[in-house]
Amino acid sequence: MARDHARIRLDIWADEDWRDLPSLPQWLYLHLLSSPSLSFCGVTDWRPARIAALALDLQASDVEYAASWLEDGRFILADRETEEVLVRSFIKHDGLVKSPNMSKALVKSHAAVGSKVLRAVIIDQLKRLKAAQPDLSGWQHLGTLLAKDSLTVAKAFPKLSPNPSANPSEKGSGNPSENRPELRSPLSSLHTPSSSHHPDSRSNGDRGATSASDDMMQGAI
Repeated sequence: MARDHARIRLDIWADEDWRDLPSLPQWLYLHLLSSPSLSFCGVTDWRPARIAALALDLQASDVEYAASWLEDGRFILADRETEEVLVRSFIKHDGLVKSPNMSKALVKSHAAVGSKVLRAVIIDQLKRLKAAQPDLSGWQHLGTLLAKDSLTVAKAFPKLSPNPSANPSEKGSGNPSENRPELRSPLSSLHTPSSSHHPDSRSNGDRGATSASDDMMQGAI
């Protein structure tokens, strides 16, 4: 059973966290959501050079730079050891657990994830969804999965290799954008670390371990 479309909520464009992102991180997020290889548990390949090849003006370092914004905002978690990336709120918004058959597909997809950290985060996201929506018909097929070890997003990030274009410490401390390289694309001025749009230049400061985007978007989001 292969995915042939991506669900993207229209109210994504009204979300403040989303609108605070530069265009390149937005592009990357939408790419991940619409990636043909995105699994039924929200995991796809993390190969920056291959992603960069999908646009004329991108290089692998640009993709990592964009990812650093999405990681800062907890939109995604990337395991660079297993070359996998998780769209954090995919399970919540895609509606898979409403369907028993899609729930079975989710179980198979979870077993295929190589990253132990991402597998545990997926379990945590499922547990959160069950607490919020306990009557979904797909839960009857997810009991074994829910019994597995889980890991919150906040606890998962320190276990993952850092983004090579940024070196964030703890959320809200320091400037995680300082080490990002400048883009060499025509849109460089929009995305460089010196831009007034980087995350730490915002007046609201720390965005917290879980982005407010969790309540807004996606379906392949």
